[in-house]
Amino acid sequence: MSTWFVLHRIREMLREKAPQMLGNEKMVETDVTTYVGGKEKNKHFNKRRPLDDKSLTNEGKPYKAKKTIIGIIERNGKVALKYVSGETTENMVEFVKTHVPQDSTIYSDEAPAYNQLKKTYRHDNVKHSLSIYVEGQGQVHTNTIESFWSILKRGLYGVYHQVSEKHVSRYLDEYANRS
Repeated sequence: MSTWFVLHRIREMLREKAPQMLGNEKMVETDVTTYVGGKEKNKHFNKRRPLDDKSLTNEGKPYKAKKTIIGIIERNGKVALKYVSGETTENMVEFVKTHVPQDSTIYSDEAPAYNQLKKTYRHDNVKHSLSIYVEGQGQVHTNTIESFWSILKRGLYGVYHQVSEKHVSRYLDEYANRS
């Protein structure tokens, strides 16, 4: 058996231990998404998108966009992550509703999708577009999840260099259990 195979079996076990509910007693932060994938300017010319047809690469193959990841993190607690096909309101709100009980406190950025959270949660946000990163005497921020994104990306890029779409969820489970 190869080491790669054994590590994937361990990551599968970590999926079973992933937290189901967050925010019972702690404040929760969520971020629209983070994207995992190489920078366009660093790609080989034939892998880049041409200016005229954004759906194809320069060599004529279908363009693969970066991987979209949604995250929720408790302050001083656990994290839940999910790889999704795209950044949609439905994906983001359903993920929060699945992992955070009603009447919990949630902080997010000003993404319009999170306006729906005010119906079910104590929700407040920061306005990054106005260069506001902390409000409400230091309580309202998304610094915890932003810090986690940094750790995740540095780990994926630094250790694994690239992660296939097939296995990205397993790597997310690994990093969620490291927090």
